[in-house]
Amino acid sequence: MPLWSPSASPDGKVSRATGGRVRVLTGEDTHALHELLDADPVGNTSVAAALQQRGTAAFGKGRQSALLLGIDAAEPHDGAARRLVSACWLGSNIIPVGADPSTAKQFGRAARALRRRVSSIYGRSEAVLALFEATGWSNHREVRAHQPLMVMYQEPEMRPLPGVRPSKPEEFSAVEQACAAMFTEELGFSPYDHGASQYRDRIRGLIQAGHSLIAVDPETRQITFKAEFGSVTDQAVQVQGVWVNPLWRGRGMAAPGMAAVVKYGLSLAPRVSLYVNGYNTPAIRAYERVGFQHAGTYSTVLF
Repeated sequence: MPLWSPSASPDGKVSRATGGRVRVLTGEDTHALHELLDADPVGNTSVAAALQQRGTAAFGKGRQSALLLGIDAAEPHDGAARRLVSACWLGSNIIPVGADPSTAKQFGRAARALRRRVSSIYGRSEAVLALFEATGWSNHREVRAHQPLMVMYQEPEMRPLPGVRPSKPEEFSAVEQACAAMFTEELGFSPYDHGASQYRDRIRGLIQAGHSLIAVDPETRQITFKAEFGSVTDQAVQVQGVWVNPLWRGRGMAAPGMAAVVKYGLSLAPRVSLYVNGYNTPAIRAYERVGFQHAGTYSTVLF
């Protein structure tokens, strides 16, 4: 994938690459984008959280700032205002919103024209795979095509793992080590490859927000279990980074640990969701025991 192409504005490139079908969203599109995101609060949690933090659909400052692309419905004949039917977050990650394979391909062509370096494409499966194909990019590390998206709306009947709690600022070093170990085990490369300071800032932000949960062994003081709320909105919480310390595996901690995470998450929003690799059968079974229900399929392309 090529580096960012220097350009004063992305609008022209996006329009030319898609025959005018895709446009760069502006601040005036913020309300319409919220409505689009609200149609699928479980599938769109990460973009909804980013928009909530950012406050606007407008292009951010700086050439590497994330931008939002959109596709409108066909021009109405009665003079009504145009209606946003799909969108796409384009930053360090690419995330289609409300896109079918046809509109996702248009977003892929736009992304290719903008020539941005990204770390992943993820979201609802059909849209992600169509978008990725349209980019023509071939330097990906891996395609994880089947990742069950799961959700819970009520507290689990299972007894939660005792001691799961928000981590504290003074525990940053231990939390960072656990997060890095989980990341490397899951993805096969170090999180520091993409920038150590950014990675540490992300962990600090999760701790400060109360979105980093851990359980600590009272004797060794080692973290035995951890998870994070990667995205939080008033409609949904998305769990990420679920990890059991290898020294404590095989003791049945994963399911009750997640029960504790769900209980905490439901105090923040009415839904708790996650997505998991389809080949990770033990994790899927553990989540099902907790009470998670399947809500579709995600795909992730890693670069």
